[in-house]
Formats: sequence, C-alpha cells, structure tokens
Amino acid sequence: MTTKDDSNKGGGARSLAELHALGIMKRMPAAYSLDSTEKLDIPTATAPSLDGLTVALVPPAPLTEQDLLERFDGLRRQHADRRERKPGEDVGDGDEVLLDVLGFANGRLMPFSTRENWLTYVVPDPMLPGFFEALKGAKVGQSFGIELKLPDTYAVESLRGQTARFLLDVKAARELKLLPDDSPELLKRLKLGSLTDVMRRLGDDLARERTEEMDRLTQERVLDVLVERTQVSLSTALVDEEIRRRWADAERPILARRSFQPDELQEALDGWLKDPLTRADAARRLTLSLALRAIAARDNVQPERKATDALIDDLARLSNVSRQELGKAVKDDAALARKLYDLALHLATVDHVMKKVKLTAPAP
Repeated sequence: MTTKDDSNKGGGARSLAELHALGIMKRMPAAYSLDSTEKLDIPTATAPSLDGLTVALVPPAPLTEQDLLERFDGLRRQHADRRERKPGEDVGDGDEVLLDVLGFANGRLMPFSTRENWLTYVVPDPMLPGFFEALKGAKVGQSFGIELKLPDTYAVESLRGQTARFLLDVKAARELKLLPDDSPELLKRLKLGSLTDVMRRLGDDLARERTEEMDRLTQERVLDVLVERTQVSLSTALVDEEIRRRWADAERPILARRSFQPDELQEALDGWLKDPLTRADAARRLTLSLALRAIAARDNVQPERKATDALIDDLARLSNVSRQELGKAVKDDAALARKLYDLALHLATVDHVMKKVKLTAPAP
C-alpha cells in the first residue's frame, strides 16, 4: 500500500543473524545474487559507451511555506506528550497508531498492500482518501475492515478506481497532546533556539534535502540513459526471479505468519508478477546491474578502500550494530561479504559513470 511516509521508530539493536533481512542490500538485483548452481541464465551485456553522455540536471522542487509548516508540524508530533491508549479504547484524531494491514480488491490480495507493525498517524492522506479518517473511533486491539474507492493516482495502475477492502489490526494507539507553536516548553524540547531559529533551521534542512533529491533524480536520469544504451536480452524467468525474491523479502513472511496457504501465497506472488510497472522496474534494475558490471570490467573499476570503509560505517549505523560486530559478521559470512563487495562495486561504478557525464542546465 503506497501512502504517506512514516518513521521507523521501533526496535533496538538487531542480532547479527538478522543482517541478511535488514534490507540494507535490497538495492542489489537478482543478477548480482544468483548462485551459479541455480538454473537461470544470466546474460552478458555489452558495456554501453559513455561517450557523449549528456544529461540535463533535474531542477530542485520549489520550497513552499506549506512544506515548512508540514515539517514543523512533524516536529511538534515528534515532541508531543504521549499517552498509551488502553485495549478497547477509541482511537482518536491525530493519534499515533501501530497497524497490521492487508488490502483486497476483486477478491484478491492487492499487490504491495501488506503492512506489519506500521507506525503512522491518524491524519488524512491524499494518496488514500478515507483510509485514515476511518480509523477514528476504532478500538485498540480491534480487527476491522475499511472499504473505499481507490483514487485515480493509486500506485498500482490496474487498480485505480477499483473498490478495495482493507483489513486492519489496531495493535496499539497513543494519544498525542501537541504543544502550541509558540510554547516555551516546545522550544525547550526542540533545542534549536527561538521559533525564528527553528524555522530557519527547518528551511535550511528542506533546501538541503531538495538539493540531495535533485542530485538523486539527476543520477537516475543518467542511469536511464545507460539502460537505453545497453543491449541485453532478459529472459522472462530472470525477471520473474527478480520479482519473486523481492516479494519473498517484503511480503511472504508477513503472509506466512498470517497462515496463508500455499495457493494463497502463489496468488499473492502472481499479483506482483502480473503488475506491468513492477515488471518494468525489475527489468530496468537487472539491465542496469548488468550494464554497470560490464562497465566495471571494461574500465577496470574497483571500490576504493576509503569508500568501502564509509559504506561499512553506514551499514553498521543502519543495522544498529557496532562496526566491529559488522566487520566480524562479514569475515565469518562469505555470502554477506560478497554482497557487501557487490554493493561497493555497484556504487563505485555509478560514481565512475557520473564523472564521465556532462550535466547541462535544467530544461526551461
């Protein structure tokens, strides 16, 4: 289910055994992780030329007053007083809630609608109108259904305008008491100075994020050009495997915990396999990975030690383990070490490509 972003606020340090399941390596497509013993042909791509690679910069999204107010509102929620609601108590407007969600349409599980331990807020979301509004008055600990018409902007194109039914478990809820905008206590909790200082800091943060997003989208444009220049034939089986692995990572464990039967699990996977946008995205990822692998071999690209060390630092931080623990895990687990190397090589090759690109001013 594609809706508003929400913060990952759960959990402490994870065990080393969970490193494979963290999602920190999920950017790597199946073409990088398939074992040679598996009966799938991995095609060889001809390294695309980097000559004449010219791409227009993506202009940063404009910063509006509404963006600033929404960010400030998010800070107010983050620093609000919280009261745990008791089992059976009504969920209120603006509450922080912990949900499990399954979505169905046309009698089938909707692709990408499965969420578990989803921490979010009971506030309207234009991406899914009516969904969060229906949570008001639900009971903590209750399982119930919401029926609504999916908007014309829904992420899964084939489901736009369809009637969907979402089954929800309200696992917990917290009442939030937001402090007033100009409350001295709020400013004390924010530790950013006066209200003027806070708004200036938020504006700077948003501007920096817009620039980072501009860089990311520009890089995606460059990689799209690489995909267009790459000649490679992907088998249906390879694309299916890429999708299956991502489904197995993201959705299958949740459905298995809910005692879905084998035929139901296959039906859920089929929803991913038959979605045109999912297939196109999988094919792009595979083509790009093969193109970058071919470029790395042709141009003798190797990850630099400094960049690899920084990557390990980032992964340790994301996985809530110490750098020493992660280093030991990499030493002890050849598969994890290979994934780490593949990710480092992938990033080094992208950096190599970006240095060859001529970036021009954004189109008017």
